Amino acid sequence: MKIVHLILSKGFAGTERYVCDLANYQKDNHKVYIVKLKSDNTKYFKKNTSKAINFIEMSNFFKSIFLKKIIKKIQPDIVHTHLGDAAKIIKKKWGQYKTVATMHMNYNPKYFKNIDGIICSNNHQLQNIKKKFSGSLFKSYLWPIENVKKNKINLKKKLGIPADYYIFGSIGRFHRQKGFDFLASTFDKVNLKKTALVLVGNGHLDFIKKYKHNKNIFLLDHSECPSHLYQIFDAAVFVSRWESFGITLLEAMQHRLPIISTVHEGNKDWVNKFKILKIKVDNFKNLKKSLLYFRKLKPKKISYDLKDFKYKTLCQKIQKFYQDL
Repeated sequence: MKIVHLILSKGFAGTERYVCDLANYQKDNHKVYIVKLKSDNTKYFKKNTSKAINFIEMSNFFKSIFLKKIIKKIQPDIVHTHLGDAAKIIKKKWGQYKTVATMHMNYNPKYFKNIDGIICSNNHQLQNIKKKFSGSLFKSYLWPIENVKKNKINLKKKLGIPADYYIFGSIGRFHRQKGFDFLASTFDKVNLKKTALVLVGNGHLDFIKKYKHNKNIFLLDHSECPSHLYQIFDAAVFVSRWESFGITLLEAMQHRLPIISTVHEGNKDWVNKFKILKIKVDNFKNLKKSLLYFRKLKPKKISYDLKDFKYKTLCQKIQKFYQDL
């Protein structure tokens, strides 16, 4: 089977890593292509994928014309699109292939007119799309990185954080969606002793300028999947205002971290199964109380049952979804 993964983003975060992981699994039994825009994120794609995967880059100008030529040349069996722009641009008339889209964001009917099957990452998506989409639907959770590598560098020392400090950490894109502005503001106001907040990600950093006076807030600009950075956290805090899923929450669970997290449509059908301190979106009192509680109690590492989020099992189910279209 020839499989094309089509993605038109320019960053490298959860969606892009999902594409890499899925392509890596599929390349053993299939001819796999990743078709993307020319962008600085290509180096991260190639770093996180097997050399057996074929990369094709195209210009952002006249991309529909270039994509048509690429598809006609490859003659794929499956075109798997990621994010709305990729789903919107693909056309069925270019060949005899089935089209698939993974719902990394919200559903917009006009973007998915040429899609045969949609992979939803939560029940809310599934129920919402059922009413508007006539093609095949399938729910598949996302997965955390399976091989957690230990970093030999003393990151606390490297960042200049005293050894006896308790560290709250959060990882994600620096975007209003992730709530980093709210987290930094709350941490600054609570003023916990011998405690640091480490924020890891990439994107717009303007929000942090307000807190330059606070020497216990640390910002790490990281454009890849910074799994090893979880190792310096004593607890993870996720305050997203909305999500389609929330892969970083799973990664923190894989590192057995105690977690404070908002609950939203993207995670509410699975997050309640786990021992996580749940808070409301943008609720200062909730977050303040939770930070104080964790700092006083210093909860120990937790073993989470992540059997529903196994990488190979989920990839196999996606493969079957292709075949059933």
